[in-house]
Amino acid sequence: MRDRLRYLMIYMLLFALLAIVPLGIARHMLSLSRGDAYLADQPNYLAHQYPPRGEAELTERLASILDKKMHVMDRVPRVYLSRLPEVLPEIHHAPKKKRLFTSTMLPIILRANELIIADRGRLIALRKKLLGQQPLKRVEREWLYATARSYKEKLPETLKADDINILLFKIDVIPPSLALAQAAIETGWGTSKFAQQGNALFGEWVWDKNAAGIVPSGREEGKTHRIKSFEYLLDSVRSYMVNLNRHHSYTDLRHRRAELRQHSLIVTGAALAPALSSYSQRGTDYVNDVLSIINFNGFAGLDNALLAGQDEENRA
Repeated sequence: MRDRLRYLMIYMLLFALLAIVPLGIARHMLSLSRGDAYLADQPNYLAHQYPPRGEAELTERLASILDKKMHVMDRVPRVYLSRLPEVLPEIHHAPKKKRLFTSTMLPIILRANELIIADRGRLIALRKKLLGQQPLKRVEREWLYATARSYKEKLPETLKADDINILLFKIDVIPPSLALAQAAIETGWGTSKFAQQGNALFGEWVWDKNAAGIVPSGREEGKTHRIKSFEYLLDSVRSYMVNLNRHHSYTDLRHRRAELRQHSLIVTGAALAPALSSYSQRGTDYVNDVLSIINFNGFAGLDNALLAGQDEENRA
C-alpha cells in the first residue's frame, strides 16, 4: 500500500512538473515578447489588442487619447488595435466618429514611422562603416540587400556610401497628418466595407491570386484586381508607406521630403500633399480634399507627435 502511495505521489509530481514548467516558460516568453514590442525594429503583434465594441470596453489608455486634445499631446499612448472598431459605422455624430477613428489610427501610424526611423538608423550606421572603409558583416549585408529589394532597388556587389544614400532617399517617414487624411478619405472615417472587413485603409489594389484581397462590388467585367486586405491595421499602414516610398508615381513627394530635410524643416503633410495628384483619378481635386481634411481637423499638429516610451507606459 505504501509503495502504491509512493508511486502515486511520484507520478503526480512528474505530471505537475510536465504541466506547470512549460506553462511557466511560455508565460515568461510571452512577457518577453510583449516587451520586445517596444523595440524600434520589431512590429511585434503581441502588443496589439482587439478593438472595443462600445464605450464600455474602452481601455484606459485608449480613453486617454479620446479625452485629450490630440494636437497638443506630447506622448501618445501605445494603443495598437488589430482592427478598426466595429461601432464606427453606427456612430452618426460626426465629431465622435472622427475622434474614435483618429484615436485608433494615430498610434498605429506613429508606430509604422518608428519602424522606418529604426531602418534609417541602421542605414546610417552602415553608411558610416562604409565611409570608414570597414567591411560589413554578413548579416548586415543580407539585411541591406533584402531591404533594397523591398524598395525595388538593386545594389551592386561592391557597396559604397552613395548606395546607402539612395535607400535613405526612399526610406523615410510619412507625416501622420497626411496618412490620417488619406485614410479618412479612402475609408469614410473607418466605415467602408473594405476597412471594416479587411483593414484596407488606403485602397491599394492587388492582382496576385495568392494575395489576400476583397473583390469590389462594382468591378468592371474582365477586371481582375481586388482591394488588398490585411490581418492587422499596422500591416495596412506599413504597406501604404512603402507604396509612397518606392512607387515611381510619388518621386516628387520624396524629393519634396528630402528638400525639407536638407533645410532642417519639419516634414509635414501639407507640404507633401500636392505631390499626390497621381494617387487618385481625381487628381488635384483629391489633393484639395486631403489638404482640407488636414486643415479642418487640425491634423497638422500631429506631425510632431511621438509615442510614449516603454517606461512612461509602465508608469501609466
